[in-house]
Amino acid sequence: MFATCAWQFEKCSRDRVRTGGETMIFSTVRRKLDQSHLYDWMMRIPIVTYSLFVLARDVHSFFEEIVAHPAMFEQPDGRVIMATLACASQWMFVALLAILPTFRLRPVAKSDQLLPRLVALLTVCALPMFMLLERAPASLAFNSVSFVLGVTANVMSVVTVSFLGRSLSVMPEARQLVKTGPYGFVRHPLYLWELLGVVANVLLYRSLPAIAIFVLVVAMQIARAHWEEGVLAHAFSEYAAYRSRTPFMFPRDPVRFLVMFFVDPMTRRRLALVATSTVGLLALFLTMLPRLGG
Repeated sequence: MFATCAWQFEKCSRDRVRTGGETMIFSTVRRKLDQSHLYDWMMRIPIVTYSLFVLARDVHSFFEEIVAHPAMFEQPDGRVIMATLACASQWMFVALLAILPTFRLRPVAKSDQLLPRLVALLTVCALPMFMLLERAPASLAFNSVSFVLGVTANVMSVVTVSFLGRSLSVMPEARQLVKTGPYGFVRHPLYLWELLGVVANVLLYRSLPAIAIFVLVVAMQIARAHWEEGVLAHAFSEYAAYRSRTPFMFPRDPVRFLVMFFVDPMTRRRLALVATSTVGLLALFLTMLPRLGG
């Protein structure tokens, strides 16, 4: 009996050693994969593909509506114009989500846990999810507010990203610590403008599913931001001091925060360039609208 117990103990020990070795090999392979160019691109492709698919689907539906009701677009009234501009603004927002992940540096640190990565991926994919819903009936008031908020969110997002440069991250990763421009006022200005864009979408759809997406995005963005901060704190020793003096997402002085975009010379130039380009694209699209209807 003693010999049997000893044999079983030895067998269990060998199994543990083998399991431990397999776990170590798996961890090594996973770590190498995380640090590879292949993994970096694998994390970009789903976001870009999904965003472009949803965008193409919505644009196709819009042109089908033009074909079905050409007279409405040949001489559009204010309601149709604002509804169209609100749609175009939403397209620009989703296109921005699809383009930005393709231009970024390799990370110097990243989260090793699966949940933060999964939540980050779901958050980015949830933002274009509005386009899978049916829009509310055209309303001049709601569409006008949605258009203004959407364009503001798009312009401010691009200006904010210009300060991040290629340090933009989707997953909880660290590339460079940016503390200039809007990042001197809040730690997550890009998420602030993205949430403003989500509010614009809610006004465009005005339904319980749209509100549910909004609540889900807010919850996941906050969790995502906290996980990102853990990675940044681990990668950059100066991040603790930056976090202690800089608000999370909403500035202590909102007026001063907004004025910075118009007063700071570098920020003002970038804002003027982005705003002019955005207005030009929208004006071009609006000019072509009667021709599309014809």
